[in-house]
Amino acid sequence: MLPLAQPASGAPWDAIRPSAIRAHVEFLADDLLEGRAAASRGHDIAAAYVAAQFQQSGLLPAGEADSFFQPVPLLEATPVLPGSSAEWVFAGGSHVFEYGIDYLPSADFESASSTLSAPLVFAGFGVEAPELQHDDFANIDVKGRIVVVLSGAPAKFPDHQRAYYSWPQRKAATLLEHGAVGVIHVDSLEDSRRIPWERRVAMSWTSQMRWLNEQGEPQNTYPQLKLQFRFNHAAAAYLFEQSPASLPEVLATAETGDAQGFELPGMLTLSATTGLRRTQSSNVIAVYPGADAQLKDEYIVLSAHLDHLGRGSAVDGDSIYNGAHDNAAGVAILLEIAHALHASKVRSRRSLLIAAVTAQEKGLLGSDFLVHSARAANRRIVANINIDMPLIFAPLQDFVAIGARHSTLGVMARSAAASQGYQLASERFPEELRLIRGDQFSFIRRGIPALALTGGYRARDNALDLEQMRRQFRASRHHQPGDDLSLPMDYRTMADLGKVNLRIALAAADASARPHWQPGDFFARIFAHQE
Repeated sequence: MLPLAQPASGAPWDAIRPSAIRAHVEFLADDLLEGRAAASRGHDIAAAYVAAQFQQSGLLPAGEADSFFQPVPLLEATPVLPGSSAEWVFAGGSHVFEYGIDYLPSADFESASSTLSAPLVFAGFGVEAPELQHDDFANIDVKGRIVVVLSGAPAKFPDHQRAYYSWPQRKAATLLEHGAVGVIHVDSLEDSRRIPWERRVAMSWTSQMRWLNEQGEPQNTYPQLKLQFRFNHAAAAYLFEQSPASLPEVLATAETGDAQGFELPGMLTLSATTGLRRTQSSNVIAVYPGADAQLKDEYIVLSAHLDHLGRGSAVDGDSIYNGAHDNAAGVAILLEIAHALHASKVRSRRSLLIAAVTAQEKGLLGSDFLVHSARAANRRIVANINIDMPLIFAPLQDFVAIGARHSTLGVMARSAAASQGYQLASERFPEELRLIRGDQFSFIRRGIPALALTGGYRARDNALDLEQMRRQFRASRHHQPGDDLSLPMDYRTMADLGKVNLRIALAAADASARPHWQPGDFFARIFAHQE
């Protein structure tokens, strides 16, 4: 039997190479791969590359038919823009809204053509949180109505509860429980600043997807919510003109976090036409088997999403959305972790599952399918360490471990970072809700402890304004063709992030007890039934 992992000279993390990470990024973010959109030729090329790297690293295939590929069956839905409409009829008149100017339709995964006409009601954030004495539905009846809801959740909520109640699936489930038949989404003031309407319109060319179960049925579509549209503030203001409060007033109330809800006048008729296509895209998964006869059937999953947005609307003449930071960087680090395991010949007690997952940009679909299929195959996943857009532009003094405080993985992360010469900083911007926006949430929602390590806030060069660099990236490069190889990346620090991740993974894999939630943790309570 090979020796168990020990943080000694020649330890596995020492085999992670900055130069190799750079080579992986430069291939995965090249124009040749056309942005690696899920279910595209470019993604298939990227998946073949990752599989070849896994094989070279001596990992065992964990996909279908003794391969590294796990096909994820998908339903792709694309709104047909000329086929959408929205009209509000009220006492004394009507108002027709314009696509792109006033609203954006959501795709209908159940029908190629849909129409819905119903009365309106406003339900604040659409949140029902009894443990926080917040109920936007307390004074209203939404049954049979189209519900207008604001994005997000009250800022006064604790960070973890704010993330949970902002989660679109939680909101949809709550609306269904109350009998809603449609939804108008309106951005909160905070979200409208973070993602301006013009940015949403510019990105409206992207299709939507859901994964299909064994019966070929799309998952998490909420068909009872027949149509869901997004209105901008100017359009939504019409709906509040004859209501108890104007849109500016309800947006101001939302800033305080107070519950609110009331009927809105008139009837709203929505129509949408959707192009539907069945397709598939593959997760690329491999196993580094454990050495302990009692624990090798428990798996620590190391993951990173392989997909980006593909080809789309041109910006400054460039139509390829390369996704260099998002997330060629994360996959490159993952590949070097795989290489380091093989090069070191060190074995852990539990097995490691290494996964480059697809369709993250479509709603965490590949990771969700991975966890679902693992359970169906009785493969016990006990923890996840995810790598997603670490945004490492320059040498750093610290990292951030998203989700660390919820489980014992956080203790391991702090120790691992210190061993590598880094501090572990707390998140400064909880309003970004990064916990629910990365693949780690596919594991958390199944009761599995998870975290994601990203770049921190302090550069080694004190004159460097990291926060300004990140703001500029998010404003003009994120999910744009400009997220390409022209951007700075510090590959040595990226390698260090990989080393910290590998230290965490091996610590979790070698511990006598598997990672567990902290006592009384919110997510442990909410998702306990998924365990």
